[in-house]
Amino acid sequence: MRYFIFTYGCATNHADSERIARKLDMDGYEQSSSEKEADLIVLNACSVRKSAMDRVFSKAHKYKKNPNKKVILCGCVLDNEKKKFEEKVDEIWHPDEYFDLAPAYSSEFTAYIPITKGCDNFCSYCAVPFTRGREKSHPAGQIVKEVKTLIKNGYKEIWLLGQNVNSYNSRGIDFPGLLKKINQLEGKFWIRFTSPHPKDFSNELIKIIKTCNKVTKYINLPVQSGNNEILKKMNRRYTREQYIKLVNRVRKQIPDISLSTDTIVGFPGETRKHFLNSIDLYKQLKFDMAFISQYSPRPGTLSATTMKDNIPKTEKVRRDTQLTNVLKKTALENNKKLVGQTVEVLIDSKTDNKLLGRTNTNKLTEIPSVGGPTSNIGRFVEVKIVKAEPWKLIGELAPQKIIAVLGPTSSGKSDLAVLIAQKFGNMEIISADSRQVYKNIPIGTGAVTKKEMGGINHHLLNFVNPKKVYTGGDFKKDAEKAIDEIIAKNKLPIVCGGTGFYIDILLSGKNIPQVEPDWTLRKKLDKKTAEELFKILKKLNSTRAKNIDPKNKRRLIRAIEIAKHTKNKLASKRGFDAKRRYEVLYLGIKRDEKELKKLIEKRIKKMLQVGLIKEVKDLKASGVSWKRINELGFEYKYPVQFIRGEITKEEMIERMLIENYQYAKRQMTWFKKYAPETHWVKRKKAVSIDGQPVLKLVKKFL
Repeated sequence: MRYFIFTYGCATNHADSERIARKLDMDGYEQSSSEKEADLIVLNACSVRKSAMDRVFSKAHKYKKNPNKKVILCGCVLDNEKKKFEEKVDEIWHPDEYFDLAPAYSSEFTAYIPITKGCDNFCSYCAVPFTRGREKSHPAGQIVKEVKTLIKNGYKEIWLLGQNVNSYNSRGIDFPGLLKKINQLEGKFWIRFTSPHPKDFSNELIKIIKTCNKVTKYINLPVQSGNNEILKKMNRRYTREQYIKLVNRVRKQIPDISLSTDTIVGFPGETRKHFLNSIDLYKQLKFDMAFISQYSPRPGTLSATTMKDNIPKTEKVRRDTQLTNVLKKTALENNKKLVGQTVEVLIDSKTDNKLLGRTNTNKLTEIPSVGGPTSNIGRFVEVKIVKAEPWKLIGELAPQKIIAVLGPTSSGKSDLAVLIAQKFGNMEIISADSRQVYKNIPIGTGAVTKKEMGGINHHLLNFVNPKKVYTGGDFKKDAEKAIDEIIAKNKLPIVCGGTGFYIDILLSGKNIPQVEPDWTLRKKLDKKTAEELFKILKKLNSTRAKNIDPKNKRRLIRAIEIAKHTKNKLASKRGFDAKRRYEVLYLGIKRDEKELKKLIEKRIKKMLQVGLIKEVKDLKASGVSWKRINELGFEYKYPVQFIRGEITKEEMIERMLIENYQYAKRQMTWFKKYAPETHWVKRKKAVSIDGQPVLKLVKKFL
């Protein structure tokens, strides 16, 4: 048996639907993605407006004709309306039947938590006290526990719900106190709430919204009417003047607050003069958004039983339009203030060509998805606002900040990257080393040890079979995935390594063609020397020849293969979105010639002491060919020759020193040419305490 839920009305009904889904799951039903395929139809109704109940009745009538479908009515349903549904549905559920169940959340990042049920205000037009009963607050401990679980599971947006959310009180913990408790929980998430009542909006609540960093700067503050006579008939228990004073107090304390409101037009007895008071209020307070409804009498409410619905439908529509036009102007005026600013947005959906999300202030934001990761749904992203419309902002993804730590071999790049990550506490490191990707060869690659990692999470280390050729295209794909994973944790990536080509294709946007191996060409090229291969590449693609190791046959053959199969049209083309996607701080380590030689010599001796020769022998024993081991780098090429008796140990060490030092010089030449924006720092200053140049650069960048 499969079920499908129709949800009408407010966020509380949305939360109820998630609990109804849990109840049905527990009863053995499965959720259906289509109402046509469902055996059970659930109509979660809203009695706030007659038009909504008319739609529910139409659905019930439609499905009652089908004997193969069972129909359940639930939600906010007045007793008088239940009677006309009795013949149209199989069961009618009261909210109390499912309210306390754990929800089956419909989103992976936004959750709705009812903190109260029912209402004691008895506004004269409102059905809630009759459908949900008197107000009752849920225990604070239970609410905080639910939020903790949600945050642990990666939720980013928590909505606290109540018909009068700010009158919450459970065993002495009021609404500001509850917000404070939730705000103290660890993690990156937003706290939203709806809807507060102006009569209960305390100075303490304003202070909490101002000072608690996780409570968003958005308030929906229903006014319902701008006229005191109508407010009194509505039983709202505040005056126009009190409402204006409250809004001014909020805006004085929280200048960047975004305010929306609810308003009913055409309430019984609302004259043209009364309505003009609402128009004036909208012009004066300049709301960011409003939910305007046309009055409809609800059976059993005070207004329906004691007041005549004497405003014609056409006049209600006209007033609705007129008030909306005022709102349109103020909303546009407010939104224009954000143009040029960079704001944080939680992405909640994606269409074919755009991402959609909301700002901290709950403004709908549309972002063209070209040039950004496709995995941004459910994440916070930085967005630069480029255009404002009344009901939405239009922006572009702000470049993702990334730190790149580069330098020659043995210079101490890893130490610097770990130091920065430890100092700032919210970073992870991506290795940009063409050898350290391979499994079980940490000695010859100089891979960072667990101790050297200093508790910082590292990516792209020790995960590729040494028999496999790992290309620059492979690195770019894996590194971009790692960046997305780091960003998902709301951390900042540090790309650290000495393989300049890897750093370049990742951060400057070089487009790496996906060319399948040409084994015939490779067999032919393999017979040539590195010098001959370099000359061939130089003729085919002089740009690629300038940033390649001229002695690495494997790299040279792959570059020639790509150049021939793409006819050089794509081999060095820069990607469209590179500069838009990443904002990079390049940090490089300088070493003078004498010092660098000493460091390289020290590194090579250490490698031999801790077992480089054995590592090479183990590679061969595991089935890796001598030819493939040679391709893994200088640290393997000469040990292979030593093991095979082709050179002495002294010759091996001497050649490793020479090759490594020459490689270090080529690295520096490449970095200076292709990463000219690099900030070069001396090693001693690079690892010094706070206050030294490199850490100041990072702090300024962030």
